[in-house]
Amino acid sequence: MVITNLELRTTFLSPEMRHYFRKKLPEVSPREVQMRIEECLKFLNMATHLNGNIPITQEIDDIWHYWILETEDYQRLCRKLTGRRFIHHRSNDYAESLKDGIKKNPLEWEVAALAAYVANYGPFKPERVRYWRLADHLVSKRGWSVQQLNDWLLSMS
Repeated sequence: MVITNLELRTTFLSPEMRHYFRKKLPEVSPREVQMRIEECLKFLNMATHLNGNIPITQEIDDIWHYWILETEDYQRLCRKLTGRRFIHHRSNDYAESLKDGIKKNPLEWEVAALAAYVANYGPFKPERVRYWRLADHLVSKRGWSVQQLNDWLLSMS
């Protein structure tokens, strides 16, 4: 069963946080802010199963950073998400200092994350592909259509 964007917003986004994000991103249209929040929620809802580099772009990571700053709301959000646990965030600059360094994701892992996206949230919409690094690479750099991307990912489910 596919989880809709409306269900994500209704379940995880309070009116206060919606207002907060709009204040934090005044130069971004309300529709764009809403899309970024929805894509962030999709990522965070799957994050329990993800390990290594994050597969999202800076715009979505920025939403995550803003959410983390509102610690009580972020903790509440984490308890509601699939994994029901606090999702930590570590910058690549910090990870470089650790003995294991930055973990690079194998391509199979990246593909599995995109397939999980399609299985849980439905096919990618053209305006949302750009927020997911591998999906964007396949469409903008490799010349795939969004339909080809979705067909390929659906064939893995």
